[in-house]
Amino acid sequence: MGALEELSTASVAARDRLPFWNAIAERMVAPIRVEPLEPATFQARIYRKRFRDFELLSPCSMPARIVSSADHSQAGVLNIQVQHVGRSTNHTAGRTCQLEEGDFLLYDPSQPLWLSFEEPTQAVVLRLPLATVEERLPHLRRMAGVKMDGRSGPGAIFSSFVRGAWSQLESGDASTWTDGLSDVIWPLLDMTFGRPADPEESRREERRRAVFAAIDKDLCDPDLDTRRIAARIGVSPRYVQMLFAEMGTTPTAFIQSRRLELAARRLEREGMGATITEVAFDAGFNDLSSFCRAFRRKFEVSASDYRAGRRRKLDS
Repeated sequence: MGALEELSTASVAARDRLPFWNAIAERMVAPIRVEPLEPATFQARIYRKRFRDFELLSPCSMPARIVSSADHSQAGVLNIQVQHVGRSTNHTAGRTCQLEEGDFLLYDPSQPLWLSFEEPTQAVVLRLPLATVEERLPHLRRMAGVKMDGRSGPGAIFSSFVRGAWSQLESGDASTWTDGLSDVIWPLLDMTFGRPADPEESRREERRRAVFAAIDKDLCDPDLDTRRIAARIGVSPRYVQMLFAEMGTTPTAFIQSRRLELAARRLEREGMGATITEVAFDAGFNDLSSFCRAFRRKFEVSASDYRAGRRRKLDS
């Protein structure tokens, strides 16, 4: 799986640390503004590890206050912040809570957020693609801002697993066990956050699942569109658009994202055994230049570099 990617302010001049760190945090986590409590001695670093269908980040920082405004360009992801070291006070989705070590909460980076910590702190952040969340756990977004107890019940199991896995990664263990994390995280999330008891919400979840199943069935067909999805499950195109609007996206954007993920998995699996053109067209794209532009936007690296194993480094 490769080593953790790391970026730190350690080698940056004191006067440049804050703008440097804000730029990194905006690119990797969300558009935020960091306000150090002690600017002259401020230091921070961040680690990253990508997996098949989620990402792990671990920011470490000296005391600071962090503010993030709503940014709908971040609507394609949900974050779960697990408090790993220290404590923090968080406000999002109209709720305020204090996280002790092991506690965690979900936040939507497309919505306003502020948090503060008066001691050195480290978090482990799961970056979950909204498309996958809505397919597997569509009720999860309703839990934004709710503090989850990391010391008892299902929350303790989830927290211990995430923190333990991160500690292993941080210590340099890059063995093949990390390949299975994607298969474990989602059932743990399902167990931890539960499922809706409201019958109407359950029906809406069933409809979402039917939409996702229809998309998966014809994903590689370049003619797949909202009208075809609606016809397959017996609803109106407007209803399909409404379901995706609730996720902060559109059917077209969702389909493109899934196709790009499919293409990336094939490039990673087959390497130089597959041409970029055949991967693009087999995934449902009918224009190579559009595929290449979209791939670079999503994965921050060209398709050819991705195929060659040259993933983007944090300090590139």
